[in-house]
Amino acid sequence: MNGGGAMNGAGATGGGDDALFRGAVLCTVGVAPAGDFNGWVRLVSDAELEGGEVIESTDGAIEVAGGVACAARGRSVFALSYEAPIITRYDEVDGALVEHERVSFANFGLTSLASAPEQTVLISDTKAYFLDADQSQIIVWNPEQMVVIGAVPLTVAEPPEGITPFSFRSTFIDGLLVAYNSYLNDQGIRAARSDFWFVDPATDEVVATDFTEQCGDLAPMNVVTANNGDVYLGHGGWAAAEHALGLPGSFSPCLVRVRAGSREIDATYRPDLNALTGGLPTGGLIPIGDARAILYGYNTNDVPVDPTLTALELLQTPNWDFYEWEVGTDEPAARVESIPSGTGRVALEEFDGRTFLLIVAPDQASSELLDLTVRPVATSYTVRDVPVLLSRLGSEPQARMAQLLRTRVEGPPRQGAPR
Repeated sequence: MNGGGAMNGAGATGGGDDALFRGAVLCTVGVAPAGDFNGWVRLVSDAELEGGEVIESTDGAIEVAGGVACAARGRSVFALSYEAPIITRYDEVDGALVEHERVSFANFGLTSLASAPEQTVLISDTKAYFLDADQSQIIVWNPEQMVVIGAVPLTVAEPPEGITPFSFRSTFIDGLLVAYNSYLNDQGIRAARSDFWFVDPATDEVVATDFTEQCGDLAPMNVVTANNGDVYLGHGGWAAAEHALGLPGSFSPCLVRVRAGSREIDATYRPDLNALTGGLPTGGLIPIGDARAILYGYNTNDVPVDPTLTALELLQTPNWDFYEWEVGTDEPAARVESIPSGTGRVALEEFDGRTFLLIVAPDQASSELLDLTVRPVATSYTVRDVPVLLSRLGSEPQARMAQLLRTRVEGPPRQGAPR
């Protein structure tokens, strides 16, 4: 059923916590052969999660034409449309998602909310952010009342001519929201430029800004805190693929570091990311706790880079290998033998207190979620299409970000403790 609500799973109805639907909300994006996107939002029962079968993205789902981004809090999911500047809130009621209200950002000049997960940050029941790259601002809105509160303008040093911003990401460092954007050059290649804004979520005040022209395309959730408190940010496989193909204006794979207690980029830190995997074109970081991360490199030793491929085609080639690295050290990364070679279309997914490596199939028709909290690594879920959110109903939004936000009050985790 599309439109106002969709029946999903086998949730009981009626009063009492024991009667609540047990399961998760799943948002997925599918890519048609012509390159068009479509999105689906649905509930997934515990029985389906535990069944071991492929989880279908469209069964009983609400369809969002053109694609969807999602955020979740409690027993609500917020669906961001690729085709309009609208967020729709759906509440779980008796085992179904029921449309609640909508909020529009059209007055801010937006025509689409196509975005990465880290562009929507749910600070509390009554406060959320949407990071708008086009107008360089953070839109503040109320997810409970579904109304706009205002906007925080973002300014930074003027970037070089010929590059334009194309994406926004965010994380928390020492309790401050850190928003950072990426640029494309005039040929559509990722540029080695990133801008940073440190924002106090209590006041919405920008307390510091910085930029780097050494590393760009810093990727969703590729943020890891080392044991000494330094924070590292990495890019995904796309930038690595562009550099491997020698595309004009591409940059060598890299990392960005923010020293513990600092509000600026460490300009002295310029590591050779490829060297950590033995010289392979490398992307990362995928945090797995205890100051460790997964890197992934295209295995040029077995299959040389075909210069006729596009960056996307190279990413979708199932020839990327996966390595584990202790972040901030000079030690080489170690191949994780229990993760078979796959595509470079990967992401981080956190669910039920576990960290998953999401690997998209070469044909983009399905995705595997591999549990990184156990060894040997094993596939826990296979989902039709590409998941953009898997969140337990009733859980905190973006649990990792919530934990990072709390560190401002509680202090950093103990050395060696999982992050």
